[in-house]
Amino acid sequence: MMVDAVVAAMAVSGHENIPVIVAETGWPSEAEAQAAGNYAEMYLKGLVTHLRSGLGTPLRKEGVAEAYIYQLFDEGDSSRKNDKNGTTGAATSGITGAGQHWGIMYPNMTMKYNFDLSGSTRVTGNDKRWVKMILELAASLVSVLLFL
Repeated sequence: MMVDAVVAAMAVSGHENIPVIVAETGWPSEAEAQAAGNYAEMYLKGLVTHLRSGLGTPLRKEGVAEAYIYQLFDEGDSSRKNDKNGTTGAATSGITGAGQHWGIMYPNMTMKYNFDLSGSTRVTGNDKRWVKMILELAASLVSVLLFL
């Protein structure tokens, strides 16, 4: 649903042909009621299956250009606290207390659960045209939001 929201906003601003890249996606495996390892495993397996299928979304039939799983390793010692709320990294996850448990591997490099990531590709390079298009898109989105 969120991909289609971005695609709709891009279409309004005249940039519907820009590839969509999901920068961080995942599910916490510990520390919250909904953060169980089996949910994290189901989410990631479903994500990989969906991305491989090429089915996309209702508004972006060809799918997203890339998706990045957040994160490879758990952050480590669960007794370590970094902020006044007693959480570590939760500011980026949006879930208090689960900031350390988004990894697909334990800190000792063993897998939490098995799923296949083969067929993944590596993206390299830095094309300045993308930077210009992203800045134009951001300006367009701001102007659209101001009129709402």
